[in-house]
Amino acid sequence: MIWIVLAALGVPLWLIVALLGFSLWSRRDFRHRTDVFACRLRPAGTSEKGNGWPRGKRYAYWVHDVLLVHRGLALRRYEALPVASIAGPVEAATAKGLGAQPMRLRAHLDDGRLVDVATDHEDVALATGPFVTASLM
Repeated sequence: MIWIVLAALGVPLWLIVALLGFSLWSRRDFRHRTDVFACRLRPAGTSEKGNGWPRGKRYAYWVHDVLLVHRGLALRRYEALPVASIAGPVEAATAKGLGAQPMRLRAHLDDGRLVDVATDHEDVALATGPFVTASLM
């Protein structure tokens, strides 16, 4: 009787462990691409009280002038941000977890919204993407 219960529970547990392992492998593989950078996003003008940045780190990369921002356990959920221009970089001291000297870029989206993007100072060239002249200022 116990073997039937263990067999009934063992297969679903094994399947869950396999799916979790694949998710973590997929996340690791995605993060190690050369064009991907870690970042934090928030609407521009958010107050600096406390941290001011969301807790979760996201990973992004550029496809032409669209910034694809991935999030989630397996980085399967994403948001496409069509960017018109980028201003910055300026220091973002309150953005934790992005290296010793995080920098902030302000992205002007095609729909008129403004979004702050914080990233490590070493990833500023990646974060500016096709708007590389913003990183030279």
